[in-house]
Amino acid sequence: MSAAPGNPRPRVDPLVLDLPAVAASLVTVRRALGRWLSDAEVSADVGGALQVALGEACANAVDHAYPVGTEGPMQVRVERDADGRVTAVVADQGYWRTPDVDPGDRGRGLLIMHQLLEDVEISRGPSGTTITLRVPARALPERATASVDELAVLEIDRSAAVPRVVATAALPDEGAAGVRLRLLEASRGGVVATVLDLTGVGSLGDEVVAVVAEVAAIGRANGWTLRVVGAEGQPVRALGHAGVAVVEG
Repeated sequence: MSAAPGNPRPRVDPLVLDLPAVAASLVTVRRALGRWLSDAEVSADVGGALQVALGEACANAVDHAYPVGTEGPMQVRVERDADGRVTAVVADQGYWRTPDVDPGDRGRGLLIMHQLLEDVEISRGPSGTTITLRVPARALPERATASVDELAVLEIDRSAAVPRVVATAALPDEGAAGVRLRLLEASRGGVVATVLDLTGVGSLGDEVVAVVAEVAAIGRANGWTLRVVGAEGQPVRALGHAGVAVVEG
């Protein structure tokens, strides 16, 4: 249940957990977060997305922060501000390891986080890695789901050192979800440099342009530049207006 319009939200203390970065801690986090979300009267859609995204962030620390056979700490903090926005932070003291270019069946946590939430920040340094998730007080906007046909015109080529998403047909607005999914999949959730090849594309919908600009911003925040390759035409002009440079391939 969430607070009625015009009524103040109940005051709730931040959730603070200091746990070992081991698989058993994931259950502890999930249960504690569930109780906190209920006490904070966070809406069901926001709470559900945060449960999954925070679980993936914690799993990332468990799987990647420390060498196999060693154990280190993991700190979790979740709090709500006066406007109802929720911020969740997962921090470890390990060393960030850039995900493999080809993840196989593992390591899709960052992709899942970016698919669920609009604001995901990763800070890494010699003292460890911190993942910050921010969600609004309002209901989360629904993300369109990519269809099989939309994904069929977007191929991921991992044969080179840098993965390349290759579009083989025009990308109207309806294809935006597929473009976002493929770019995040190729870039391992936004942390691996990626190329978008639009040489076979004659036109881009406005929503596709917005998605490319969004992923380019995610790349910049994580220290890499989305390289877009294309021929002169509408895609180059549209992306240029959105601040995304295109080079001839």
